[in-house]
Amino acid sequence: MRVFWRLVGFEYKKILYKKSVIIVLALAVIVTAVSVWGTLLGNYYIGGEVFESNYDAMVKDRSYARALSGREIDSKLIMETVEAYSKIPKKDRYYDTPEYQAFARKYSEIYRIVRPIYNSESRRFNMEDFQRLTGEQAAGFYAARHSRQVQALEETGMSGKAKEKLIALDEQIKTPFTFSYTDGYTRFFTLMYTVGLMAAFVMAICIAPIFSGEYSSGADQLILASKHGKNMLITAKLFTGFTLASAICLVLTAINYILTILTFGFDGLNSQLQLYYPMSTYPLTMGQTALLFSVCVFFACLMTAAITMLLSAKSKSAYGVIIIITLILIVPMFINVSYDRIWLYNLLHLLPSGMMEFGSVTSPVQYELSGVIVKPYVFLPLFAAVAGILVTPFAYRSFKTHQIV
Repeated sequence: MRVFWRLVGFEYKKILYKKSVIIVLALAVIVTAVSVWGTLLGNYYIGGEVFESNYDAMVKDRSYARALSGREIDSKLIMETVEAYSKIPKKDRYYDTPEYQAFARKYSEIYRIVRPIYNSESRRFNMEDFQRLTGEQAAGFYAARHSRQVQALEETGMSGKAKEKLIALDEQIKTPFTFSYTDGYTRFFTLMYTVGLMAAFVMAICIAPIFSGEYSSGADQLILASKHGKNMLITAKLFTGFTLASAICLVLTAINYILTILTFGFDGLNSQLQLYYPMSTYPLTMGQTALLFSVCVFFACLMTAAITMLLSAKSKSAYGVIIIITLILIVPMFINVSYDRIWLYNLLHLLPSGMMEFGSVTSPVQYELSGVIVKPYVFLPLFAAVAGILVTPFAYRSFKTHQIV
C-alpha cells in the first residue's frame, strides 16, 4: 500500500504543480465567493435617483421577514398582506411607489408565497387581483394549493400509483405553513447550479490529461512497461481523479454555503421547503433540501469525473476531452422537455448538468422502475454512482490495453 500512496502523491504533484491548474482553481474559488455577494453590489434607483444600496435593501428586507418569522400563513396573515397591498396605487412599477415602501414591502415575502397559488392556466394572478382577494379566498388558500397540485400531477405522464404517492407525501406537510426568513438557504439553492457546473468544468481541466497526457508526452511506453504500470499506477490515477473531483466539489460547495449563511443569515434551517417552493410535494426542511441538493451535485461531479477519465484514456488530446465535457455540460441547458414526455424528461435530467438543477432534485416527476417508485433526489445520486462505477473499468481497460507505438 505504501507504493500505492506514493503513486497517488506523484499523480497529485503532476496535476497541482501546473501553474494553469492553480490559476483555474483560484479563479473558481474567487468566482464562487463573488457570486455570493453579487446581488449586494450596486444600488436600487427610483426615478433615476439612488433610493438605497442593494446591501441596505437586503438588511431591511431581512428585518421585515424576521419580524414575521414564527407566524402561521393563515387567512389572518394573508388578509393583513392584502390590506397592506391595497394601499398601493395601480402602476406598472408598483414597488417604486411610496405606498409600497411604507405599507406593503414588509409583507412582500408573504405575497411571494401566496400569489402563485391563485394562478390559473389562462392567466397569472397579478398584484391588482391580489388587492381584491376576499377573506373567503384567503381561507381557502390550502384548498386552492391542493387543487393545483392535483391538476399539475394529472398533466404529467406518471402512473396513478406515483401520483397517489405524491399526494400522500403532500398530506404529510404541516399546514398552515409557519413563516421564517430563509434567504440564506434560497440564495444557496440559486447558486448551487453555477457552483456545480463550475466544479465539473474545473475538475475536467485538472484531470483531462491524467491518461491522455501520458500519450502526448510518450510516457505511456514507460508506464505500461513498468512493474506497476498496468495495475497499481492505473488504479492510482483513477483514485487521484475521483478524490480531486470530490475535493473541488466539496470545497466550492462549502464556500457557497458558509458565505451565503454568514452574509444572509442562519435562519431557516428547519423551515419548510414550501416557503421557497410553495407547490413542492415533499415534506422536507430547507436544511434537508440543501443537503440532498449538495449530494446530487457531488455525485454528478463524480460521474463527470468518470466520463472525463474514460475519454482521457481513449484520447491523445486533453483539449479534446475538455471540449467534449464542456459540450456535455452546456448543451443540455438549451434543451427543454415538458412533463408530458416523461421518459425524455427523466432521461435529460440524468445528464450531469441536469442533476445539478434545483428543479430536477425537487421535481414532482418520479422515476418508476418495474413498479418501484423512487424520488428524484434519491434516484439521481444513485444513478450517478452506478454510472461512475460502470464507466471506471472501461477507463482502466482502455489505458491498460493501449497499444504502445
